[in-house]
Amino acid sequence: MPAHPRRRFILLLMAGACACTRAPAPRDVDALALLRRKDFRSLRPAPAAKPERPGVTGLRLDVMPEHARVFVDGRAMGLARQMGALLPLSPGVHQVSVRLEGHATWRAEVMVGDRPEPIQVTLTASP
Repeated sequence: MPAHPRRRFILLLMAGACACTRAPAPRDVDALALLRRKDFRSLRPAPAAKPERPGVTGLRLDVMPEHARVFVDGRAMGLARQMGALLPLSPGVHQVSVRLEGHATWRAEVMVGDRPEPIQVTLTASP
């Protein structure tokens, strides 16, 4: 099995086969021993830390019936079934209402913090 190209290059440099080396060339056995040392592997740069994503916050709405309309702070957000798993909102107090013709309107003042707030809404049919 052929040696990895990078290792082969390092071996050539350490063996003095390249004109750019100025230090006395160690023997090939010493070069191989150096490549196998754990200390040599620890010289690799540590992987960069992943930048922290700002936490996504909002409401996790579970609405029945699914074709009800959702309003937040007086703005229509769409049908409940089209909202997806999370309705992104900024932290703070929001007025939420869920409406459907022929059903009683659900209203609440909701405090959104640094984590998504789960809310279950079941609309009852009006007489």
